[in-house]
This record gives sequence, C-alpha cells and structure tokens, in this order.
Amino acid sequence: MPGRIPQSFINDLIERVDIVEVIDSRVSLKRAGKNLQALCPFHEEKTPSFSVNPEKQFYYCFGCGATGTSLRFLMEYEGLEFVDAVETLAQIAGVEVPREAGSRKQIDTDLYEILSSADRYYRSALRDPKLSGKAVEYLQSRGINGVTARDFGIGFAPAGWDGLKQALTRFPESKLIEAGMLVRNDAGRVYDRFRERITFPIRDTRGRVVGFGGRVLGDEKPKYLNSPETEVFQKSRELYGLFEARRALRELPRLLVVEGYMDVVALAQHGIPNAVATLGTATGQTHYEKLFRYTREIVCCFDGDSAGRGAAWKALSSAFPVLQEGRQLRFMFVGDGEDPDTLIRSEGEAKFNQHIEASISAGDYFFREIASGLDLTSMDARARLADLALPLIGKLPDGLYRRMMVERLSREAQISIAAIEKRVGVSFRARTGESVAGPPESKISRKLASYLVHEPTIAEGLSAAMGKELIAISGDTLLSLLLRRVLEQNLTDTSTLLASFVGEPEHDVMVGLTASTPSLSGEALKNEFIDGVRRFLEERNRDIYRSLAQDLHDDDSSERLAVYWKARRERDTGNVSETP
Repeated sequence: MPGRIPQSFINDLIERVDIVEVIDSRVSLKRAGKNLQALCPFHEEKTPSFSVNPEKQFYYCFGCGATGTSLRFLMEYEGLEFVDAVETLAQIAGVEVPREAGSRKQIDTDLYEILSSADRYYRSALRDPKLSGKAVEYLQSRGINGVTARDFGIGFAPAGWDGLKQALTRFPESKLIEAGMLVRNDAGRVYDRFRERITFPIRDTRGRVVGFGGRVLGDEKPKYLNSPETEVFQKSRELYGLFEARRALRELPRLLVVEGYMDVVALAQHGIPNAVATLGTATGQTHYEKLFRYTREIVCCFDGDSAGRGAAWKALSSAFPVLQEGRQLRFMFVGDGEDPDTLIRSEGEAKFNQHIEASISAGDYFFREIASGLDLTSMDARARLADLALPLIGKLPDGLYRRMMVERLSREAQISIAAIEKRVGVSFRARTGESVAGPPESKISRKLASYLVHEPTIAEGLSAAMGKELIAISGDTLLSLLLRRVLEQNLTDTSTLLASFVGEPEHDVMVGLTASTPSLSGEALKNEFIDGVRRFLEERNRDIYRSLAQDLHDDDSSERLAVYWKARRERDTGNVSETP
C-alpha cells in the first residue's frame, strides 16, 4: 500500500488548481456577479442555486447545502475516495503525488501499464478470428452483442502457454508475474495465467484495469479464474461493473449486487446497467462502504436454495456496521436453477424489475430469519430471539435506524427497550443537541469561527498572548480547533483550511460555516474579529471566575482558596493557564 500523502502537498495542490477549472469542466458555470452559478449537480432543481466562489475557492449550494473545496467536489461528484481525488487533482495540476517515508512503499505504476497492455491484447485477440476460435460464438450464444462486449472491454486469452508473455516482452518477466499475468510453477516454468478463457477486465473507480476474471468456454474447472491479489488489486475492495455502472448512469438510485461477471454483463445488455459483482468473495463491510458512497439503496441477489440463504445471511451480517438512516439494503432471491443472467434473458427487463421491487428489506429479512423455527408464543423462544438478535443489532451505528430495530425487537420479543439497552450496554435513546466538535459553544464563539473560516488571515491580528489565551480558554470548541490549525500550519485561505480537516469529524461542521458570508471584509473584518475575541475572552473569564467563586463558597478549604487566587493572578497578569 502507498505511504501517506503529506498534508502540505494537499494544501499546495488545492491552492494551485483553480476550483472553477475543476467544476466548469464537469458542470456548466455562468457568471453571476463575483461568483459563478449552475444547476446543482447534487440534487434536482430548475433554478440555479449552486454557487462557486473563485476568490475563496469553494462551492456552496443554497438548495441542498452541498459545499466544500475542489477536492471535496471531486469526491462527491465522481464518487472518488480521498486518495483517488487527490491523484485526480494532481493530474489536473500536472504534478506527481508524493508519499511520506515509512514502512509502506509506493505503488509501482508499471503494474497499471502492464494490466492495460494485457487488456488491449485480450481485446484484440477476441477480434482476431485466428485467435478467438469459438469465443465470439460463445458470447453470442449468451446474448452478448458487440456493443456490450466493447463497453465492458470483454476479451479473449488464446490457447497456448505464452501468447501474452510474447506480446508483452517489453516488460520484465518478474513484473508480469508481480502483476498476476504470468505464473511460475514449482518446477520453475513460467506461463500465461489466462489461457483459452473469455476475459473480463476489472476496473477501479477511476477506470484503471487492476485485474481480470476469466471464464472457460466449456465445462472445465475452475469455471471462473481471477487475478491474484496485487499491490493494485484487493478483492475485498473492488467490485466488477461499478465503473461501468457509474459511466452508464450519472445518478445511481439503486445498485444490484449479483454473483458473476456474466450476470452483470447480461443485465446491462437487457437494460439494467446498475449491477455489480463481488470477485469470488462474500460481500463484505468494505464493499458496502464503497457501494453506499454511490447509492442509497443496495439490492443483493442470491439463489433461493440453502446455500444462497446462507450467503445472504453472511452478507447481511457484514452490512450491519454501515446500515443507518438514509441507507436501504434489500434481498432478492431467484428460483432453483436460475441466476440473473438466465432470468432476464427468459423474462425480460420489466419482469426482472418486478422481482427487484418485490425484494425484502434487510430489517424484515433479519427478523424473518432469526425467528425461523421459533414459537414466539413461548417466553423461552422470545428470550432466544433476543439472544440471537442483540449481538447483531449492537453492531448497528447509533442513530434512527438502530433505534427502529431495537423497537422492532422490543415488539417481537415482548421485552422493554430499557432491558435491551441494559443487555447491549449502551443507550439507544435519541440524542439531541450534541455538537460534533465538542462542548456547546456560545453565539459569539461560533461567529468568530465563521469569520476565521472565511478569512484565516485575520488571525494575524491577534497578539501571541491573546492567541494563546484564546486556545487555552476555548478548550476543544470549533474556534479553538480552527485557530490551532491556522496558526500551527500557517494556513491563509479557506480552501486549504477546509482541506486540512478532510477525514476528520469536524470537517462537515467547518464546511457548514461557509454557508453564510460575513458582511464585513478586509481590515473591518479583522478588527471585528479582534474585538469579538476580546468580548469572548471576557465572557469566558467571567464564567470561570464565577464558577470558582461558587466552588469557594461551597468549599472554603485552603486548597480551593489557592486555586481561586492563582486564577485571579493569572487573569491580572494576562497569563491564563489551561486549567485555572
């Protein structure tokens, strides 16, 4: 795995690349005063509410509240993970992404070139009648036309032991083995991994080939053969067809998870392009985390036999840690001897969509399966139901969905919610008014934080003593977190300040502060900020000393008196400690 990308590089990258260039190449922007506007790409609207501020280098939608830097835009608009978004931004800037030194080495980019070259070789072989043999006939027999084969990059690995090896002689043999394209056996012989198989390139979310799946033309075993895991290919993280689904549909209201490559391809051929497949592994938590970045609803399709139900239960268990309100997981089961490929070819798109609509929700499936064989009129059976359900429900993230599952268990098992809470060891009661960034803040503190987000340079107006006192007295509030980041990293603009919080729980709160623009600017804003800091410090000091005086009233011991007078001396000398 690659080393960590230095934060300083990310900050410089965001400063270097104009957010207007990034967004305008994807969403048509029009000038509106000093800003630019467009129809928001993140929600449907008829009147433009999406605004890009070229001066401060961030965007904001007054309709849905989407906001952030160019980096955040790439992550949200193209569904990229953080590292991929940084690499995309670096490509726009024409620079290489550095990695910090450490135990993890940087990915060998030669692997991508090898896999891309192998992809071209396989596709050209499919088009060559002298090499492809019966491969084209096989695809036609499965109802796959040329357009679909092209869109999915389907190819063919010809018969023979070294066709690919000879075609890629410009790469060292050791590199081809490292990429998973060649195999060295125990006797030391090196040969092509894929031979006389239909090939399916596996692409990451950026469209780069990271591996292959190969299917035999007949009944030989194994029917499917996958690339081994490499630096660029981990089966637990990749899904076949996700890149193609995102390319076919700008919005993915739903994703269908099936078991095989041909299922994905056949569904796309017959009008359902939003299907993906795992790569010979069960659907795991990492898969769900990735899929829910692109859609709000996932439908997992399994065989209706006992093996299919067992696989579905494992898939459900893996999904529990990521299920929450706003995310929907459903299960669809096909009849014996059927799979999505055969089903859609026999019944058509409309009938297949009816099966999807009739799929069962994760919650209903969970309680149906866990209560199977239990007579819930019996107290012992209800206790057994609770014993089976609680470990999995305990894995759900805190929130409304978990609360609903607890209430459902309470009804099914006829036990109180309080008893469930006691068993799990945490409270499921709805939590309101909690601050993501720490303790509750006064209006003046949040206002100052907003000023600092919009114009980090105003912190330069604070004296060293005032800055130190503000950080010490603010604790872990938004204001203190922002001020530390600005001063410690010498951040001077909104975009890099926001970027420094990417991946941290405070990021969305910081981004939310950009929603309203201060009425002041320049020196006026700086003066207002400094005056506000003075008022804030006075307000906090009064609270602190009032609390200390009350403590002294309640406990007039010499120790408490010493604490009080120490705090008073620090106030008078301007040397405020973090814990008065």
